[in-house]
Amino acid sequence: MIPEKKASSSEYDEKDITTVIADDLEIRGTIKFKTSVMLKGIFDGEIFSEGLLVIGPTAKVTATISTKTLISHGEVSGNVTATEQVTLKNTSLHNGDISTPNIIIENGAVFNGSCSMRAKDTTVK
Repeated sequence: MIPEKKASSSEYDEKDITTVIADDLEIRGTIKFKTSVMLKGIFDGEIFSEGLLVIGPTAKVTATISTKTLISHGEVSGNVTATEQVTLKNTSLHNGDISTPNIIIENGAVFNGSCSMRAKDTTVK
């Protein structure tokens, strides 16, 4: 279950995140989850998510990411595929390609890569 959204569709309270990976942890490998995870530490590997992934401001992530929604406040190196939306907050640094139907890049965010946006399937009758 994705936590309740605040006024902006890209704002969530940390207390509403199902799992928080602390900033003093360094993890290598694969993470798979269905709800919501916030990464604050160092992660190297692959991330597969059916929910919300939040990259905290202290996080350094080197990964291939497949998720429903990504909100990044920290550093990400790797390609991202998001089925719903990607938000790069003003403190984020992203090196890699992004594929998503919706993207928000705040003033101050750094994005080095390409972006592919495919509209959701719509049929005109």
